[in-house]
Amino acid sequence: MVNKVRAGTVGASVRNVGWAYASFFCTKGLNLASVVILAWYLDPAEFGVMAICLAVMSYLEIISQFGMGSALISAQEKIEETASAVFIGGLTFSLLLLALLWLTAAPVAAWYGDAQLADLLPIIGFALVVHALTTVNTSFLYRELKLKQKLLPDTAKGLCKGVVAITLALLGFGVWSLVLGHLAGAVAATLVTWWVRPWWPSKWPDLATFRYIFGFGGHLIGAQTINATPRLLDNLLVGKILGMQALGIYSLAFRIPELGIKSFTNVVGSVLHPVMSRLQSDRAELVAYYYGALKYSALLMFGAGAGIAVMAEPMVHLLYPPKWYPMIEIMQLIAVAFAIGTINMVPGNVFKALNRTDLMFKVSLINLPFFLILLWLAVPHGIVAVAMVQLALAVIRFVPNYLLLRRAIDITARSTFAALLPGAVSALSGAAAGLVILHSGLSAESALSRLLFTALAFTLAYLCVAALTAPEATSAILKRLSRRFSKSNKPPKGSPAPQSPSSNRAKAARN
Repeated sequence: MVNKVRAGTVGASVRNVGWAYASFFCTKGLNLASVVILAWYLDPAEFGVMAICLAVMSYLEIISQFGMGSALISAQEKIEETASAVFIGGLTFSLLLLALLWLTAAPVAAWYGDAQLADLLPIIGFALVVHALTTVNTSFLYRELKLKQKLLPDTAKGLCKGVVAITLALLGFGVWSLVLGHLAGAVAATLVTWWVRPWWPSKWPDLATFRYIFGFGGHLIGAQTINATPRLLDNLLVGKILGMQALGIYSLAFRIPELGIKSFTNVVGSVLHPVMSRLQSDRAELVAYYYGALKYSALLMFGAGAGIAVMAEPMVHLLYPPKWYPMIEIMQLIAVAFAIGTINMVPGNVFKALNRTDLMFKVSLINLPFFLILLWLAVPHGIVAVAMVQLALAVIRFVPNYLLLRRAIDITARSTFAALLPGAVSALSGAAAGLVILHSGLSAESALSRLLFTALAFTLAYLCVAALTAPEATSAILKRLSRRFSKSNKPPKGSPAPQSPSSNRAKAARN
């Protein structure tokens, strides 16, 4: 019975991860396509100005939501009252932060010596309010594990954002094309989200409900804001000390690793949280699920990080003009950093499922001094040194995550290492094979052919080693594909059963 429950839970997780990743991939994939096109028409400095806007916005977005969406996902009672409290709280915080952004935009622009920021920041700030309108709707989609429905608003967001940005860039709007495209995408996503998952406040929340969401979110927002600090401070300091040109190159180097790896971390985390919340009363099941999530996340994302790092050079040469080539080394470091950071996502969702967001806050406090010191030392040495800090921090973060999680549930270092080993060995084997082909002269001179040959070598080596080190994972994937194929070939209901050739001949003889 336990195995059946576990299999059902894992199956639901895989299905929803698939839909969530498809949704996120549509958004980020369309965004990457538009960025590649825009990179041919805009200068790195214009992307640098936009990076400042997005860094500030992502930070304020975390504060405006205050972890309230996660509180709704974890709630076990008074669901409608909690939803209303989340809506009221999120909208109120967003309006207050928008007002703050309007008041501080001019000083920020003066500090950077770029007058454009005084106009750009207040306009892009309206996205805070737009996003707040769908916090409850989106949280319900995650809570109900109906992530297939999220594909439509995310696709609408990516399409609208890309079309508006590219059109305005061709018309000569410069950095305004990026800002207005971002805002248009937010509006499109909000409208479609309300259509696919309608929700209206039906019950007024009491003080206890507000205390619950703010209590849940208090530690969570502390952890999230501290964890977001590296992506805020590195952008702010690189832009201030090294200039907007360097910041534009640094920020664009994140796009492909974000699409291939960071998106997976965000998507899987959004699925693991509600699933783990259902297992919180059964610690043995939760521990088993934790090891499984850690193993599969590492198996997939260590490979993705190694693959992007190995293929970064021909990929950048293929997609971007020469002015963007300095991003290659940064992309390689960020890809590896994001891949390692995947293993920090799983413990965080266990903490949320157990309503122990205070432990997430403690982990963030422990990590913060390391980042501040390393970043302060790295920025004067250039953007490659800053990317190396991101890699170092990804490794450092795992230690307090593991130590505090061991106090919350019964996990061991040996089992944790065993869960991570197949992914690490497979990724290193794939990277070695890819590098041999990339630098051996076996691949042709064109960027496309070099990319294809390297990708083929990496994929073959990675899959072969993964089949040896994690045979049960390979078997599960093959079984799932086999079931999908058999379902696709299954005749529709009501159609006559297929007849064998012998029965057809007998039937013809009777006639």
